[in-house]
Amino acid sequence: MSGVEVLIASDEVLNEDVYAVAGRVIVEGTVNGDLVAAGETVRVDGTINGDLIVAARSITIDGAVEDDVRAAGAELRLFAPIGGDLIVAGDQVEVASGSTIGQDLVAAANGLIFGGEIDGDLDLSATEARIEGTVRGNVEATVEENLTLGSASRIEGALNYTSPSDADMQSGAEVLGEVTRQAPMIEVFGNEFPASALIQFVSTIISQTKWFIGTLLVGLILIWLFPETLSNAVATLSTSPWKSLGIGMLLFVLLPILFLITMIVTLSIIGFAGFSMVAIPASVYAVLLLLAKPAVAIALGGYLANRVFKREELTPIRALLAGAAILAVCGLFPYVDSVVGWLSLLCGFGMWLLFFYRHYRDARTAQGI
Repeated sequence: MSGVEVLIASDEVLNEDVYAVAGRVIVEGTVNGDLVAAGETVRVDGTINGDLIVAARSITIDGAVEDDVRAAGAELRLFAPIGGDLIVAGDQVEVASGSTIGQDLVAAANGLIFGGEIDGDLDLSATEARIEGTVRGNVEATVEENLTLGSASRIEGALNYTSPSDADMQSGAEVLGEVTRQAPMIEVFGNEFPASALIQFVSTIISQTKWFIGTLLVGLILIWLFPETLSNAVATLSTSPWKSLGIGMLLFVLLPILFLITMIVTLSIIGFAGFSMVAIPASVYAVLLLLAKPAVAIALGGYLANRVFKREELTPIRALLAGAAILAVCGLFPYVDSVVGWLSLLCGFGMWLLFFYRHYRDARTAQGI
């Protein structure tokens, strides 16, 4: 099933596995099999008597799922019973009060709110997590900032968590098993040290040094093998920086969704024989991401030499050295590293796409097509 919207109405009963790809997927009826769904929004209000596998920006599950749920998306909200495991990855994940999970919950999220019941274990990794429900097994948690056990929370097994601070256990929270907190550890040269500002700074310096060397090696290979192509691509970024950034921002998100939709449709129609239809463009996508920052480093080094220091144009190797060093230093500062990292990645990715598109367009024009 595919289209702008896929709707399985409340009076429909499908006695087979269902594959649905659309902007909106709405399931109000019954699927006596597995449901595999992908789209911008997926909402399940009916009954799935099998597994549910879903990828979407927004996912809402308000109907019963007999077996396991595997979900990935920006937002996921669960209000209904699940017979098996719930395995989820997303930005914001909410397991609301009244929902039940028959086995285990494995979650990776930026923010996690759990208010339901789990018959098995809870294994979570999050920036912030709040537990308001009941876990009949053990809890294993890795939390970057805050772990909160609300007043209605109850953990019948052990609580083992890794966090920079003690969990906030509100009045009424219950943990029947042993509570163990571990301080975050940072590995430096193969040895682990308790996290501290100094160790974090040393680790960041080592990480950025490794990034600088890696970017330098990739850039040198590009200069050696494809000097003219690289020069023209960098010129594309210099003449069209905003267009490169816009294309990079748009297609960085859209292409993986397109690959996922294509994979689901291909596997459901052709089978694994059509896997190359997705594998080849996905590999190209990954390669362009790898080549994004080295090209941006060359463009940055050349720009600073010409516009800031008023020097003659640098050779590609010197421009690469200068640009990569600047990007590596930016990576030493919190928040700045994220902003500069994403901008350079998206600009470089968009630059390559824009360069290849213009090259393709010019070739067709030259052939009179």
